[in-house]
This record gives sequence, C-alpha cells and structure tokens, in this order.
Amino acid sequence: MGFYKMENSTDKNQIVKLPLNIKGFYSWLYDSDKMSEFFDKQYVNDILTLGACRQLSYELAREIPMNANVIQFGITFGNQIDLIARKITSYGKYLVIDNNAKQIKRCENKFYGLYPQLKFEKADASRFKSDTKFDRVICYNLLHELPPLSKIKVVDSALNLVGPKGKVIFIDYHNPSKWNPLRYFIRMFNRLFQPFAEKLWERGIDMYATKSSDFSWRKNTYWGGMYQKTVATRKSKPF
Repeated sequence: MGFYKMENSTDKNQIVKLPLNIKGFYSWLYDSDKMSEFFDKQYVNDILTLGACRQLSYELAREIPMNANVIQFGITFGNQIDLIARKITSYGKYLVIDNNAKQIKRCENKFYGLYPQLKFEKADASRFKSDTKFDRVICYNLLHELPPLSKIKVVDSALNLVGPKGKVIFIDYHNPSKWNPLRYFIRMFNRLFQPFAEKLWERGIDMYATKSSDFSWRKNTYWGGMYQKTVATRKSKPF
C-alpha cells in the first residue's frame, strides 16, 4: 500500500499530501471502509494470491530478529503486521508509516491494545528521516504502486534508515517466468489497474538505489518468478 511522511517526524503540523497516482488508481480501495474491511480478511488474501501472501509474510519474518527496532513503509492487509509484531516481541519497536489517514485509523482500531511495541504514523516514506537508525526496514508490496521517480525516492529513503549490517527487506512483484501460466493474465491486469508494476519486471530493485554499492544485495523469487524478496544489507565501512 502507499503512504507518505513529513520531513521531520516530530513536525505534526506539516501536511502529508496523497500522491496523485494513489488517488487515481487505488482510492477505490484505500479510501473505502467497506473495501478495506473486505480485503483485510486473511482468507480473501489467500484466495486472491493462491496462498502466496502467506508464504511471503513468513519469508519476510525470517529476516526479522527478535527485539529489533523495525520500521515498515505502508500498511498492509491480512495478518502480515500481526506476524511481524509477534516476531519482534514487546521488547522491540515496530513503527508502520502510511499516508492514508483512513488506513491509519483502521489499523489503530484493529490492533488497539494488542501489541505495545506497534505504533502507526501518518508519514511520507520518500522523505522520512530519523535521528536513530533502524535494525530493519520493511517495504512490503509498495514499490509496484509508484512511478519510477517515486520508486527511487522510496528505495533511497529506506536505505538511509539502516546502520552498518542493517537490512532493508523489499517484498514485491517480479517478472514471472515465461512458462508461468499466469504471466500474460498478470500483464493484462497490470495494464488495466497497476500501470507502474511492470517497471519491476524491467529492472531490479537495486537499480533504483542511487548508492547501491554501499549495500550487498540478495534476491529470492517465488511462485514462478511472480514475487520477489530482495534484501539489501548495509556494508560495514573498513577502517
């Protein structure tokens, strides 16, 4: 899902504007209470993704250590946030930022009192800055919603938030293998409803980073190449 934050997280008076592409293509989902409630059901996600969302959430959780300080770009549907909050435990910190006030409110109600380590904030991921570094940054199914320039800004923003050996985990779409029977259906769907998704078919996520050499990159693909987990680990600087 999309989202967007203030330049300084302590500045609560700065207005966070919704990106035009989110307004144009995704408002039917993110601005609708009924649609959000429907798609938030885990079994709906399992049906629509043929179970892939469940696997991707567990693959994400494998990258998250206990008691970690974690930030996530974008609210998600289903049980993904629950899974990570439990993995971090109450001794860690879990901040989820998003630019949509309705989604923030929905999640604050959904998770009220469940996880003391979990907090939500209305924020712009492309400009998010923090005085402290995070152990992990999660960017879950967000980049495919953004035009190329916004992809670059969000990737750079995520990479800037981790210190030495810190990791940024990107979960998103990928170029399906030519033998994947869903490849051409997905392409047609993208042309109609997700016009920026195929930019992730054309180039790797590391190619959207302006300082990619500061990180080591690892990529795994799933479901016939349809999805990817790309992990960027900041290199330790030599003495």
